[in-house]
Amino acid sequence: MSFRSSLMKAADALVGPLLCKALSRAQTRTEHRRLQDVPGPVLVIRPGGIGDAAMLLPMLAALEAAIPGRRIDVLCESRNAGIFRLARPGGRVVAYDAAPVAALRMLFRGGYGAVIDTEQFHNASGVMAALTRAPLRIGFKINTNRRGLYTHLVSYDLDGPEDVQFGRLLSAACGIVATLPPRAGILAAAALPTVPAGLLPARPFLLVHAGGSIPCKRCPAPALGAACRAVAEERGLALVVIGAAADCAAAAELAVLLGPGAVNLCGRLNLSETAAACRAAAALVGPDSGIAHLAVAVGTPAVVVFGPSDPAKWGPPAGCGTAVAQPLPCSPCSIFGYTKPCRSFACINEIGPDQIAKAIRSVKFEI
Repeated sequence: MSFRSSLMKAADALVGPLLCKALSRAQTRTEHRRLQDVPGPVLVIRPGGIGDAAMLLPMLAALEAAIPGRRIDVLCESRNAGIFRLARPGGRVVAYDAAPVAALRMLFRGGYGAVIDTEQFHNASGVMAALTRAPLRIGFKINTNRRGLYTHLVSYDLDGPEDVQFGRLLSAACGIVATLPPRAGILAAAALPTVPAGLLPARPFLLVHAGGSIPCKRCPAPALGAACRAVAEERGLALVVIGAAADCAAAAELAVLLGPGAVNLCGRLNLSETAAACRAAAALVGPDSGIAHLAVAVGTPAVVVFGPSDPAKWGPPAGCGTAVAQPLPCSPCSIFGYTKPCRSFACINEIGPDQIAKAIRSVKFEI
C-alpha cells in the first residue's frame, strides 16, 4: 500500500467520525423516493484500487441501462481512475486525491439528484455524499458513523461476491432487483492501445504478475515461477512477467525462475497497455490483485493465488479462471482493506508449485 493511501486511511480514522457526526445532523431522509423519480445527474463514489473499480463495472453498466440518457459521474482515486476511463471513455471521472479542487466543485455544484456511495466501510466517502445534499444518497450500513448521512441504507454480505454487493446498492436506488451483466469480459470490447511492437511474444503466452500493492498477498516467487515454467513447457507457451515500477526487483527474481526465454515487461506498460497484454494472453497467473481483476474484465482466464483475502468474495467467476487457496482456520482474515497481524502468513507462503500448476492446468484457455 502506498504512503498516500496509508495517510488517507489514517486521516479517515481520526477525522472521519467527527465529520460524519456533524453532517448527520443536517441531513434529511426520504427513503420512499426512487432514482427514477428524482431528476438530475447521478454521482457514483468509488475509492480504492483497480480491483474495486473492476468489480464495480457491472453495476455501472446496469445503472446506465436503468436510467438511459442521464449523466453519470464517477468520483474516485487516482489509482483506480484509469479503469473507469477505459470502461466509460466519454464519462466524467474525477480523482479526488489528484484533483481536490475539481472534486469539491463536483460535490458542491454538481446538482446531483442521487449519489451512490460504493465504499464499504471508510468514512470519507459518506462525508462526500452528504456534502452534495442530493435528495437520494445510497450507501452500505456497515459503519455506524455513516448511517445518518444516507437516505437509503443497504445491507452488506461479508461472504458474497463483491460485484453482487454493489448490485444491492442499485436495487435499493431503483426499487427493483438489479440484473447485473457478467463481470467476466465486461471490458472485452474496450478500445485498448496496441502494446508496442516487439514486446509481446509472437506465440501464445502466459502472463505472470510479479507484484501487488499489498505485500502479504504476494505469491512467493519460487512457487509461482516453478508452476508457470512447468505448465509453459508442457503446453509450448511463452512466459511474460508484468508488474508496476515498484515491483521490478520481484519481477527480476521471478523472470530468472521462469527461465531464459521469459520476457520481463515490469514497469514498461501503462494501465491501458497492461489491459491489452491481458487480453492478448492465454491466461494470467498471479496473486489476488487489481491486475487479476483486470484480466477477468477483458475476458482472459485468471489463476489467482489467495492468501489472507477471501476467494469467495474476490475470486474469478466460474468459467474465467480459478482461485488457489490454502484452507486454514485463520483465513481469510482480510476485511475492508485491513489484514490481521500475522507472523507467517502461512495462508499464502505454504502454497506450493504443484498446487498452482494444477490450478493452471484446470483452466481452459485458447492456445
